[in-house]
Amino acid sequence: MHMIMSNYLKFTLGTVLLASLHLLQGQVPSAIVFEDADLCLRYVMDENDNRIVDFSYAGYRNGEEVIPTVDVVATLAPIPGDNTSRIQTTIDSVSNLMPDANGIRGAILLEAGTYEIHGTLQITASGVVLRGAGSEDDAGSNTILMGTGNTPNERNIIEAGGLGLADWTAQATGTLSPVTSDFVPAGSRTIEIGVPEFFNVGDEVIIYQASTEAWLASIDNGATGADAPWQPGEIDIFYKRTLTSVNLLNGKVTLDVPIYDHIDNTLVTPQIYKLAETDIKTNIGIENLRIVIETNGELTEDHARNAIVLRGVEDCWLTNVTGLHFSYAMVDMTVASRVTVQNCKGLAPHSLIDGGRRYNFAVGRKSKNILFTNCEASLGRHAFVSNGTSSVSGIVWHNSISDSDYSTSEGHRRWSQAMLFDNIRFTNPNTTRLLGLYSRGSFGTGHGWSATHSVAWNVDMPSTNTIVIQQPPQRQNYAIACKGTVSGQGPFSQPQGYIEASGSEPLIPSLYERQLANRLANGAPTDAPARFHVARAGDELSISWLDIADDESGYIIEVSYDGVTFEELIELPADETAYTLPVAQLTGDMVYLRMFANSATTCPSAYTYTASIDFTVSTESPEVSNFSIFPNPAKDVLEVRLEDASVSTVQIFSLDGKVMLSGFLTKTINVSNIPPGLYFLKIETSEGGAFMKRFIKS
Repeated sequence: MHMIMSNYLKFTLGTVLLASLHLLQGQVPSAIVFEDADLCLRYVMDENDNRIVDFSYAGYRNGEEVIPTVDVVATLAPIPGDNTSRIQTTIDSVSNLMPDANGIRGAILLEAGTYEIHGTLQITASGVVLRGAGSEDDAGSNTILMGTGNTPNERNIIEAGGLGLADWTAQATGTLSPVTSDFVPAGSRTIEIGVPEFFNVGDEVIIYQASTEAWLASIDNGATGADAPWQPGEIDIFYKRTLTSVNLLNGKVTLDVPIYDHIDNTLVTPQIYKLAETDIKTNIGIENLRIVIETNGELTEDHARNAIVLRGVEDCWLTNVTGLHFSYAMVDMTVASRVTVQNCKGLAPHSLIDGGRRYNFAVGRKSKNILFTNCEASLGRHAFVSNGTSSVSGIVWHNSISDSDYSTSEGHRRWSQAMLFDNIRFTNPNTTRLLGLYSRGSFGTGHGWSATHSVAWNVDMPSTNTIVIQQPPQRQNYAIACKGTVSGQGPFSQPQGYIEASGSEPLIPSLYERQLANRLANGAPTDAPARFHVARAGDELSISWLDIADDESGYIIEVSYDGVTFEELIELPADETAYTLPVAQLTGDMVYLRMFANSATTCPSAYTYTASIDFTVSTESPEVSNFSIFPNPAKDVLEVRLEDASVSTVQIFSLDGKVMLSGFLTKTINVSNIPPGLYFLKIETSEGGAFMKRFIKS
């Protein structure tokens, strides 16, 4: 049989020397995200269609434009006493200027010196920048805003955006349509909708998913431990997106940014509608300032609460800003999207060391695609944290450092999605556990599953400190090439997430940087097929999948006989959803199959998970539907249920065919000594039947 090398095989063979050189330096490639020979990033799905998602859309203009340099239109110098009203008057004056074609009004320059701020400065118009001379502690050459007094109680020093009236979930009348896709995996940009005629390219839309009883049940009602389970309506999901294509013929629309959790129409039917935006402000910048909050001591709280609050903003930025002595956050934001916080410091908070305090760099509800890069935190409880529940997604903390932490950086509560901790370094900790993508169980008010589809990449901490990575139901969290002690052992027992190359240097040093470079160079890749399924029926293999993408040029099915090296088996047209393969086209006892969607103009899609067929035994089929194993994933014990048959022998073997367990079988199998991973359970009955099922050891 003639076979053509796939992109992955070309990657494997064509870059072996380069990879060897990297490996000599201690760099390790990931098995689930890597570059191919065409410098396209390739991803590998698991059997639940989970993959590492693309985080590169975080930040100003989705990372596609640089932050603008705004001309100064007003200048102030400090005066003795309270400077609040004179700065506010200047902000208001600039806010009344006519914006230019890019929506920019101008920058206010606060010259070097110390400015007492007895109240709160508010920027409530788009296109206004508040700029100082620098953020260091020397008032002779830097701009220091001194937050003085506590009136009103626990105020904010700077507030920016649409503030109290801002929202981005309101529906434009007459634009509501159901999302009709059967299933869409996290990381996809294409969905099927019932009424595509309502929409046009360029429309800003909301994809809304209600938290129904069925959906909540599928995620163990939040796994809240001793607390009350999550209730319908409490964990609703919102994605703010722009349409990049509308296909009226097949009812598909493509989004500018992926969704970050699975859509499953058997559990809930999401909706899509045009956004009736309410008071969202853009192109607001805060630059080159030092904000010092005066206090009565390190453990006091009778002072300003936050240095900066952003509320109702999009495409805004903070650059080179230092905040000290806040009780909650250097910067907190809600109803925010596409914000960049760069080269900023949130240092030495002053408060009790207790709940609801010391969240140095925080995002709250309805925050999307936020980038924190080159930042520094100290003495925080949750220094880098999502505190906004299920309406938060696409948050990146990149190339930053946190010193003397008292608790974990984390998704804090209730289904935050798609957080990336990339090249984060923790030093001099005051606690053991420093990073968590896990279940918080009954912590707080039923925090439960606090993170899903989230990644710790090349995170560095002392070897005595811990990172907890746990797997939510049908989803995944990941730790790749992290230093410290990385495990699934958290405060609440749950299956371990995906952990790879701990203690090693990754071949891709920064996931965010590589994802952004890949997308800017190649465009967004096409969406991967989902629900890849292979079953044997006599002398044929029946292969099926869900067609997700709208821009694929075709599908490629690959075959392997060792589970490692794959070759192209067949290329199929676009929009196909099934293929029948004669068994005679394959050789060997164990065959592995996977597929991806190809594209003529962008990089190929992610790979589906790898299906395996053992031709020496019967495969999973309706004839053996009474054969079941549970739980799956299994941690210590695997139970086997096979009706109307007596089990004789059992084998458990790994993907590479290594036998991990063999012998006679009772209905309970102890798998506690098997390393985490994907395995096959093969049983033979006294009647001569032989059956096999996959399971995951957590």
